[in-house]
Amino acid sequence: MHITLINPPSPSGAPSSRFIPLGLGYLAAYLEANQFKVSVIDYQTNKISENNLAEELSENQPKIVGVTTSTLTYRSTIEIVKIIKKILPTCYIILGGPHVTVLDKQTLEESPEVDIVVRGEGEETLLEIAVALASKKNGKIDKIKGITFRKLKQIIRNKNRPFIDDLDDLPHPAFHQFNLNKYSIAGKRYLPIITSRGCPFQCTFCLASQMCGTVFRTRSAKKVVEELEWLRDEHKADIFAFYDDTFTFNMNRAFKICKEIKNVGLDLPWDCRTRVDRINPRILAKMREVGCELIHFGVESGSQKMLNLMKKGTTVDQNAKGIKMSKDSGIAVAISVVVGYPGETVDLLKETFNFIRKTEPDYVYVCQAIPYPGTQMYDELKNLGWEISNNWNQYDEQTAVFENPLLSSEQIEKMRGKFYDEFFSPKYFLRKTIKKDFYSRTMAHAALNHLLWRIKLPKKIFTGFRKLYPKREEI
Repeated sequence: MHITLINPPSPSGAPSSRFIPLGLGYLAAYLEANQFKVSVIDYQTNKISENNLAEELSENQPKIVGVTTSTLTYRSTIEIVKIIKKILPTCYIILGGPHVTVLDKQTLEESPEVDIVVRGEGEETLLEIAVALASKKNGKIDKIKGITFRKLKQIIRNKNRPFIDDLDDLPHPAFHQFNLNKYSIAGKRYLPIITSRGCPFQCTFCLASQMCGTVFRTRSAKKVVEELEWLRDEHKADIFAFYDDTFTFNMNRAFKICKEIKNVGLDLPWDCRTRVDRINPRILAKMREVGCELIHFGVESGSQKMLNLMKKGTTVDQNAKGIKMSKDSGIAVAISVVVGYPGETVDLLKETFNFIRKTEPDYVYVCQAIPYPGTQMYDELKNLGWEISNNWNQYDEQTAVFENPLLSSEQIEKMRGKFYDEFFSPKYFLRKTIKKDFYSRTMAHAALNHLLWRIKLPKKIFTGFRKLYPKREEI
């Protein structure tokens, strides 16, 4: 039986992801390891017409077509699903990803073309579906955990599936299914790896714990470094990224990974994401020793009031010390901040921009507060009675999708633009250009984009460095 997996396009005007969709990569690999034929259609890197899609599907005749979708790509996903059902009316269309995980019943009610929604982690669930549908009797899916489906015109939501306990059992993602050259940045093959799942933190704007649970589950240091060597040797990686939400959550484990990197002589630059309360000089020194050149912190705000409202669990002082500690260790720092969160005022937003000026990170990504369905933030806005846009194409972290009565979208746009004009100065561009390393050159490119857009295209904003840091939803 053949299975086709699809990575849908971003809406017109939104930046395409420059990261290989790891979720699809793992699904494809898991199915292949269990003897299913799999093909991947990647809209993010290819212009695929309806005729192209029809040719591909007609040739392979998949019994299952699975599409991963975030909130931003949901509408384009549904348009593709409608086309697929016309081409292959008897195939099973399965959707997965964060958006449909939390809006599973609504998705099936709105889209009769969708047969099944897979909630949360998909490897074991999709395999069980495939095994059932591949049986000669077209086996039943009624008892499969982690799915929502239609039966006799009713929508049935089965029990949640337990999260995968031993991540070492998962195969390497099926990168052979993707054109890796099209995911290169600045001429370098920049490949991601995930070494853990689950987030114990409960930030009000994030869906990570809903998708992968609150228990921090890990792969062994040996397995992690085996995959890094595989990325280098089999897929010619020039640079790699630890795409864990909190790479150093367990600092002893992170130290073991670094020791193993040194033992095998893996001499490649890399970056990671983590929290300011999960680092110390010892782990930073070890990370720098084995190639870490950039660390990304979700600082979120320079206002303690806003950090508390977001339930970030950190302080402004911790954020400042974390940035300084990392820079002192020789690792560049990129931070993200969330603006326009409910309760934020002009003065509180000024605190954030003043914090950035004071701490001087190497790069800043200013994100609009987005109430993704399923987050505590979304529920809070609903309870407040604030109107939230249901135009999912706007959920790109640069567009306001609700109006904060204390801080208008026009005020945010003006203050953010003024800050970026100051931050991405000609001096910044020259300073980063001189350094020559991959990350500095990428930052210089983003700064140049802004300087040019400031002159010619003032409405187009800062997508350069976004290539390195897709949203958590895009994983």
